[in-house]
Amino acid sequence: MWILSFLLLTWFPAVLHAQGAAGSCPRPELTHGFLVPDQQSYPEYSVTYACDDGFKSAMESWWGTTTCQNGKWFPEPFCIDQNSCVPPKIPGGKCSTTSGWFEENEKLTVDCDPGYRLTKAFPQPTCIKGSWTSIPTCEKKRGACDRPPKISNATILHEASQEVFAEGSQLRYECKEGHNTEDGKTQESISCRAGWWMTPLPCSRVSKYSGTPVENCGEFPIVENGLVEKSEPLALRVRCQHYYELYGPEKVVCYNNNKWSVIPTCKANYCSVNTDDYSDIIPAGVKFITNGEKIELECKNLFYFTSFRVVRCINGKATVSRSSKDTLEKRCYFKSKENLQESGEKI
Repeated sequence: MWILSFLLLTWFPAVLHAQGAAGSCPRPELTHGFLVPDQQSYPEYSVTYACDDGFKSAMESWWGTTTCQNGKWFPEPFCIDQNSCVPPKIPGGKCSTTSGWFEENEKLTVDCDPGYRLTKAFPQPTCIKGSWTSIPTCEKKRGACDRPPKISNATILHEASQEVFAEGSQLRYECKEGHNTEDGKTQESISCRAGWWMTPLPCSRVSKYSGTPVENCGEFPIVENGLVEKSEPLALRVRCQHYYELYGPEKVVCYNNNKWSVIPTCKANYCSVNTDDYSDIIPAGVKFITNGEKIELECKNLFYFTSFRVVRCINGKATVSRSSKDTLEKRCYFKSKENLQESGEKI
């Protein structure tokens, strides 16, 4: 053991130098291990520790490091039985433990974060001789949303650091100073629906308009695939139906000559794919995809592997991929006693 102590002193000379003089920590209690250097107090030190034979640090290495911060050690040094396990890192999920590690034969329970689900069913992982029998994974749920896009002239409030949001999640945003939505509000919210964020009401600079009431221009203009409604006494608001994009100003006003300002249009912003055209996909009618988005179409249950076709909408054109994932070449396969026959575009 003195050899390991000598190596630690040689390989980690930086731990012997103080990081600052803002405070000091008393010698940490360490069972089944020793500190380098070993002294009664440490003024803002980063201290290395090693564990006795049959034990390992809670960092699962020969040694661990702990730092004195404002009079406390972080992380708290521990030497655990070499047959114990530390919590595995699970992207999109977490596991809870009261002690910070798991004893041998203890089982692991994983909770996926909002918007994630366990990839597949499997036997509950068990800690055996310092290792897990399996490591579960969490994947993004269908219908969950990625981080919301930036909103012009607005800031999303209390935005979490998470990368994925469960379907139905709502986030509030606030317009910058001197801006508001067309209904005069300074705060609004956006919702996650079917994998995409609802189009937010834009924040526009507050201005005074010296026009006339919209009733002076007669009947409201008609915008195909759009909704025209009165948003204020001197203006109309035009909003497009889902899968259509607004071209032109969202606000329409009545000029003093009783003529409408420029009327915007709603143009198609989607692709469509008929699932009946693909014999290896479960029939689900015609599916619509917003431009720039993608969906997964599930393969029939008669296939050997449960898989998906990926459909992307790019510049108004739908492309149907033969891969179920961006990086995995999984496809729809028929069951066969002798071999697996790959399905084509149409059968």
